[in-house]
Amino acid sequence: MDNRQTYISIITKRLTYLQKEVENFNSLNLTDINVFAENFYRDLFNLIGFKFNNTNFESNNFAHIDLIDSVNKQAIQVTSQNDNIKIKEAIDGFFSKPENQYYKLQILLISKDAKNYRTKFGKNFNHTEDVLDIKRLLAIINDLQEIDKIKDLADFLNNNILTERQKTECSEVETIMELINYLSLNKNRIIIDKTVNVDPKNKIENRFSEHSDYLKQQYAGLYGKYNGPLIEATSEIDSVEAEIISDFLKDESDIILTKENNNPKLALHSLVELFYGKLSSNGVKFDKQAIKFYLLDELINCNVFPNK
Repeated sequence: MDNRQTYISIITKRLTYLQKEVENFNSLNLTDINVFAENFYRDLFNLIGFKFNNTNFESNNFAHIDLIDSVNKQAIQVTSQNDNIKIKEAIDGFFSKPENQYYKLQILLISKDAKNYRTKFGKNFNHTEDVLDIKRLLAIINDLQEIDKIKDLADFLNNNILTERQKTECSEVETIMELINYLSLNKNRIIIDKTVNVDPKNKIENRFSEHSDYLKQQYAGLYGKYNGPLIEATSEIDSVEAEIISDFLKDESDIILTKENNNPKLALHSLVELFYGKLSSNGVKFDKQAIKFYLLDELINCNVFPNK
């Protein structure tokens, strides 16, 4: 997946999880989560570009409304109820005050889907646009052009919605799978047909003769523990994904090898640190030796430090 698709996937999973969580809590009459949702969605909409305040903290009395953006003239009621009576009550109540006549009102459904309402709500209220359920909210987010905003939303949701126990350490299989996922993120990567001489023996014995013993010892020493996990982690890679990973590794490793003056020992260390840093950006501890073994295996396959 490319970055945009990755962020949208995170946003979709987190908001869908929260929707189901609100629904389940409300089914038990545990409605405190609805109060949390008001501030949560206030902050989410503000990341998109609005300037909402929670009306509970406003001095004015905003009946039938939860979020107000006085700058953009927007108002939102956050509710877990999707019946037309509730919606009409909010519309009539909000617009009963003359000072609200120039606002755009929307209803945000946080646990249920919008219906195909037949009620004529009035006040220029278009239920297909102004009743926002999670699916419609996701469509709005997906339509955003600014990748930075989408990333900010994904980060915000990751920090505020914990869908499962946070892991602090990954196994060798999980480490290799996560590395593979990172290497294959950019599905739109342009694959350039490059002629590569696949001759690992010549590369290790001759090209890197000064470091051949080190490379072979490293591979042999890690083989017993990590070859099984490597086979398991790579068992479902398709040909397109494999080509993307190969192309990425060839480019990245060649750049680092050049920076390290053609020293494969230093370059391998730099590659391990690079990918370990990328994977560990969320605080999870990965298996550094698993990353090294994967890269050594790809070195033998001539995807790391490719022959010219």
